[in-house]
Amino acid sequence: MHDVGKAINKGMVEAQIFGGVAMGIGYGLLEEFEIEEGIPKQANFDEYLIPTSMDVPRIKAIIVENEDPTGPFGAKSVGEPTNELAAPAIVNAIYNATGKRIYEIPANLERVLLGHKLTRTGKRGLEQKEIEETDSCKTRGNKL
Repeated sequence: MHDVGKAINKGMVEAQIFGGVAMGIGYGLLEEFEIEEGIPKQANFDEYLIPTSMDVPRIKAIIVENEDPTGPFGAKSVGEPTNELAAPAIVNAIYNATGKRIYEIPANLERVLLGHKLTRTGKRGLEQKEIEETDSCKTRGNKL
């Protein structure tokens, strides 16, 4: 349920609601951007997870129109408020189901079951691929 003021284009309002909910689910469960010494640890989307169509449940958008006299044509904000609700709802649902309070998002498997984030040492993702490609050239006997 979302108060959008005046829904000027109902199809676009619904799309904004769907997108905001999907982003909020990603924010609450999947998306984690880590920086180490000013350098992002996720160099590509193979390590930075975002929700796909298989991760997002069916969403029923309920549009409440309560015109805002200060908004353009009576409209209010649409996209951002829908994004803000999913992560708190997710961590509260986890608390209600398990009795365990999660204070840091994303509420991924490690945080929910273990209570902490798993850490990996060594090269990751794209860096590891570059090392493997360099090593594979050496093993084939190719000379540059």
